[in-house]
Amino acid sequence: MAERIKLNKVSLRTQKQKLALYRRFLPALEARKQQFLMHLAIVRKEIAVQEARMQEVLQEITAWSALYGDMGPLLRYFIEIREIKTSIRNVAGLKVPQFHGVDFSDPPYSFFATPFSFEEVMQRSRDAIACREAIRMLREQESVLFDGFRKTSQRINLYEQRLIPGCREAIRKVSVYLQDQQAASVGVAKVAKRMTEAAALQDVAA
Repeated sequence: MAERIKLNKVSLRTQKQKLALYRRFLPALEARKQQFLMHLAIVRKEIAVQEARMQEVLQEITAWSALYGDMGPLLRYFIEIREIKTSIRNVAGLKVPQFHGVDFSDPPYSFFATPFSFEEVMQRSRDAIACREAIRMLREQESVLFDGFRKTSQRINLYEQRLIPGCREAIRKVSVYLQDQQAASVGVAKVAKRMTEAAALQDVAA
């Protein structure tokens, strides 16, 4: 429902204050939108890098696939995630998660009691899991940043397409009305003056 505008000087002042406020906020919103775009580009580039790395690691693991049958029961204790290290970074007012790596369980084992290339297979398996978690966190970052970009864009559109034009139109209407009222008041005053002067002349003639 459209706002009902009162046709008076108080309303005119209020609309001018609103217009000034919207114009002041708009550049800040534009800057925030650009920040989101910049960070989105960085995150999407990093996703591509991590996905390429993931493919490389998976190809390396494939070369050791014959050994997984022997290593599987033991390997699972060494690829168990103990902690995913993360933090929160503020990006233009949004809390964006950051990935810092994965800590794995590290039980003791005998070099001589483990199959050939156990350490190599274990490390590649850990690399694949770390890539997976990095990509997952990057996707979460992308989602948060895109949501911030979308909401900021909507607010900019609201200011540019509705609020600012609405204030301008309200200012125009109130200004025109007040000018008409002033002109009418001047006209009435002139008529009243002429009538007073005419009455004074009649009294003198009498």
